[in-house]
Amino acid sequence: MKVFLCSGLLVLLTSTTFAAQPNALTQQQCIALKNVRIDASRIGLPTRGAVVTNVAIAGLNSQHCKVEGQIKPIDLKAPDINFQLYLPFSWNGKALQLGGSGFDGAVKDADTARLAPAATPGALKQGYATFGSDSGHQGGVSDASFTLNAEAWENFSGAQIKKTHDVAVALITQAYGKKPSRMYFQGNSQGGHEALAAIQRFPLDYDGAIAIHPVYNVVELHMAGISIGQAIYNTPGAWISPLKAALIANAVTGACDKLDGLADGVVANTDACSATFKLTHLRCPDGKDTGNNCLSDTQISLLQMLNKPIPLGVKLPTGDHFARWPVLLGADAPGLVSVFGNSADKPQPAGNNLIISFPYMMGDEAVRYEVTRDASFDSLTFNPATHEARLQELAAQVDNNDADISAFVHHGGKLLLMHGMADVSVPPGNTVAYYEKLRTRFGEKELHQFARLYLAPGFTHSSGVFRVSWDSLGALDKWVDHGIDPGQQVMIDTNKATAGREMPLCDYPLYPRYKGTGDSKSAVSFACSDK
Repeated sequence: MKVFLCSGLLVLLTSTTFAAQPNALTQQQCIALKNVRIDASRIGLPTRGAVVTNVAIAGLNSQHCKVEGQIKPIDLKAPDINFQLYLPFSWNGKALQLGGSGFDGAVKDADTARLAPAATPGALKQGYATFGSDSGHQGGVSDASFTLNAEAWENFSGAQIKKTHDVAVALITQAYGKKPSRMYFQGNSQGGHEALAAIQRFPLDYDGAIAIHPVYNVVELHMAGISIGQAIYNTPGAWISPLKAALIANAVTGACDKLDGLADGVVANTDACSATFKLTHLRCPDGKDTGNNCLSDTQISLLQMLNKPIPLGVKLPTGDHFARWPVLLGADAPGLVSVFGNSADKPQPAGNNLIISFPYMMGDEAVRYEVTRDASFDSLTFNPATHEARLQELAAQVDNNDADISAFVHHGGKLLLMHGMADVSVPPGNTVAYYEKLRTRFGEKELHQFARLYLAPGFTHSSGVFRVSWDSLGALDKWVDHGIDPGQQVMIDTNKATAGREMPLCDYPLYPRYKGTGDSKSAVSFACSDK
């Protein structure tokens, strides 16, 4: 049945209008999606429905249909959820939902899997329908002002995942005449947080998830960021300059690089590094700052604070300490600079920029907009204990620390977790902590039937001395669809100077150790080891 409404009204089409043959879409059918509405009854959480605002035939040789639209909020003052959906003209029957980053605020590359190797065909070329959203507000990834609107905050906290999913499924069903046979979620950082939200909150919607650098406990992370900022900016002489950051990075690499059997600039054996590297070797004479070739006692105290779990000053549902930062475990100089900032000057409220400590900047946004709801509040004076009730409320709304993912598991779901061992934006120990929660809940044997954790040496949040690419989507799909255990994976470096070198991604808690012979750029020359 077709219903065409003229005079500028929206076109309403039933699923029989589209896709004369399964898994195929024509250019004409793509164009016909313009102005299609999705009724609110087809979306599992409250909205005023959704509308397609634009379609385009895109890709090399016009390989897919790009659909853009908006999901309308209940609160007329709340922002829309902007979404993008990519529909390949030759569909493999599956769909991939992609997460965002930071505080979101824009649709982030909704057309391909995160960290995919260059030699691996993109998700669209493989035939996946892919989609993502801005999470329900527009702005920069380091701007939390949207949280002053209750519905925008609710969407960011997880509701947008379900709303975007349901709208995408409705459009995919209209386009191809059937729902996806498999639905996956993949995200990095905040997107990793969203991947965990997807399987914990909406477990029956997903067959698998990939959570890279996931922030499962956002409120903890931001409180730790505030502690870091206060330690840097409220303590005279604590700030560590970019030149001292390079001094630290080079010293750690010099002491620890060969502990994995190979001098390649990558610190893989971090346990041995913790026992080997001595921070006191960098101490200035008498502990007083005498220049960029040594560290004062005050600066050493800051590093020691970061090198162990950071007390939050408040008890949250997820705990009262946050994982240690890997500042002495192989983080590169640019990563360390992002922790300490480029200046010792105290940041001004509402004056955040990328020259200050990144963990503090994100925590400052959360404190001013989510906690105190005062844009002019000076978070360097913030005392978590006096805001405990509000922090617990926020944590209950946004954090995803539930280890009981039984509904997802019983649905047949599989989970791949990955974290860079040198990540100084979200410390790897945080993901290890969530994995240990899963192991406590399910036991090692059962857990390995549906979840794996991989730690990537030398990889920071998005760069590092080993900049990872990894076919995580291929590994997940083989596990879900064909029962092929992912086991040891392979990561490929994308840094220009070392592009193409390989290294194993080992099952936690193992790390890649060079065998002593063979091509040091080939993964087969390494073995996953616990020694």
